[in-house]
Amino acid sequence: MRWLALAAFLGVISCSSIENTLGFRQYHLRSLTLESEMNAPRAEQLRRFHGAVTAAEKRDRLGYYYSVQWNGPADEASEPVRIVFRYRQAATGSAIREIVTKAPAALQGMAEFRVTGPAYLEGGRVLSWHLGYYRGERLVETKQSYLWE
Repeated sequence: MRWLALAAFLGVISCSSIENTLGFRQYHLRSLTLESEMNAPRAEQLRRFHGAVTAAEKRDRLGYYYSVQWNGPADEASEPVRIVFRYRQAATGSAIREIVTKAPAALQGMAEFRVTGPAYLEGGRVLSWHLGYYRGERLVETKQSYLWE
């Protein structure tokens, strides 16, 4: 019986994976008209349009929203954080644009990147993206879209 319990325990821990330190979520606000049903996309639209009164203000909020959460590593919590977001758009060809966010040293945090307003209306949709998470000068983790080269 003990051997069975030991085998089950080893099976469970062998299937565990390393915890990701970087969480990523994207949202594309495409239209000025709200979803007709009360659901999650409509709630996200209402949140993004909150405070916009005129049609021009709403139009400037169209685009892509990228939310990033980081956690750890614990042994580097005293190092400052730098998140580098690179992306390509449809109308800019192969040009790579870059947005950098810096945060003070903390074990976890959150940032948001936006490709909205004139950058979105003139540059077009985001075709590919790459995200780098740095602690001090050390690259901790990256995430990227399927089309990123």
